[in-house]
Amino acid sequence: MKARTPDNRNITPEKAQKILLENGIDVTEKEAAKILDFLYFLAKLTVNQNLKK
Repeated sequence: MKARTPDNRNITPEKAQKILLENGIDVTEKEAAKILDFLYFLAKLTVNQNLKK
């Protein structure tokens, strides 16, 4: 899923890992990066679908 990583991402894997840990979800930095990739993908997909309406 990781085709390219834009430079304008505001949340780093380290920050995501910390946020998840504060909410009781313990993940590695690599897992946090994969979660972020997926979330950014979903966000972009949602925006694109709503703009086509």
